[in-house]
Amino acid sequence: MPVNKTMADAILDTYRNMYLEMEEKGVEDDSFQAMGEALRRMEALALETDDITEFTAKLTTENLFIEFSNAYSETMAAMVKGDYSGSDGDEILLEKTMEAYDISIKTLEGTPNYEILKAPIEELIELGRSGVSYPVFLRTAEEKGLYRALEGDVVVREAISADKGFAEFMHLTLEVEKQGKILKVHDELASSSHFMVADSFEFGLEREKIEWEYTPLINRWNLTIRLWGKLLENVYDWLDSFCSFAPHDERWLDMRGTSYTMHNIKRTQECNPGIFRAREKILQDYFQMSWDDIFQHETFCNEYNANRVWYSDETLKLIKKAYAHCEPYKKPPEELIAQAEIIYSEKRYKRPEAFQYSPSDKKKFITLFGEEKWEELFKQRDIND
Repeated sequence: MPVNKTMADAILDTYRNMYLEMEEKGVEDDSFQAMGEALRRMEALALETDDITEFTAKLTTENLFIEFSNAYSETMAAMVKGDYSGSDGDEILLEKTMEAYDISIKTLEGTPNYEILKAPIEELIELGRSGVSYPVFLRTAEEKGLYRALEGDVVVREAISADKGFAEFMHLTLEVEKQGKILKVHDELASSSHFMVADSFEFGLEREKIEWEYTPLINRWNLTIRLWGKLLENVYDWLDSFCSFAPHDERWLDMRGTSYTMHNIKRTQECNPGIFRAREKILQDYFQMSWDDIFQHETFCNEYNANRVWYSDETLKLIKKAYAHCEPYKKPPEELIAQAEIIYSEKRYKRPEAFQYSPSDKKKFITLFGEEKWEELFKQRDIND
């Protein structure tokens, strides 16, 4: 999956514009060809890498920023000698550089993080038009780390912060923890840097360590949720399959006819207890959890608080009662079947707020993406509407 286009454009547009300017002037020398090679490699990396951090790390480690800048300077110097003889070459180089930065800012208008992205470019323009010579401009920009800022470190931090915010919105506990650690490492590296910019290569290595640390933890978390979710479903379907509404329920109803529907019901009645007990054993053997542990486990509590448990509290209580009877060759007690019939007929089986977002969730989302995006995606699911 390629790097987010907006983020890649924020980094590459400056170089694209500089290349386009030379191309429009009909330049064809070796230094211009070197500019093209460096830019094509940058474009290729934007498609080959998975995230902005890896992208900027490769741009830096392959010296593509430096190669392009050197080739651009050589191209401009050649133009000065050929087309602007008698003029101040340094002044022309400086002005052309400022023009390229002006174009970059115009290109960025309307993109996310516009204010953040344009800040280092504006600082370069302010320096370049302060009356300093081109050599002084280059030296000062390097000393202040302005070129490092152009590599997109601010965008990287904003992206991590946004990932953390989205994980909080989605109630992804371990993801929030992981992104928090990544953000902390980034800030520590930035604070120890002379330019207050995290070294992209070192940060990439540290981030990879954190990813390796959390991947198995997140996988285990997700598998735990999936397993107890299947256990609840097995008992719930098994109990309902003995109810009078079963032949008309979409879980078993078969368009081919009644005999197929009854076969589906019989399969649930006969097979679910065995499947359930096999899954229960897996839960115990591999996750050290019993049936009773499910409802106090951090994964269940988190999913419940995030409104991702579908069953109503009344249905959950009924499932817990049916658990002891869900054995091969057994049938649930008549009183449990009767309770299931009532819950179904009164449509009390589903939790009212299931898979809806709370007011606090809505506030988090709007902070991240804006109210217009919320209205576009979630208006129908807003539990306050």
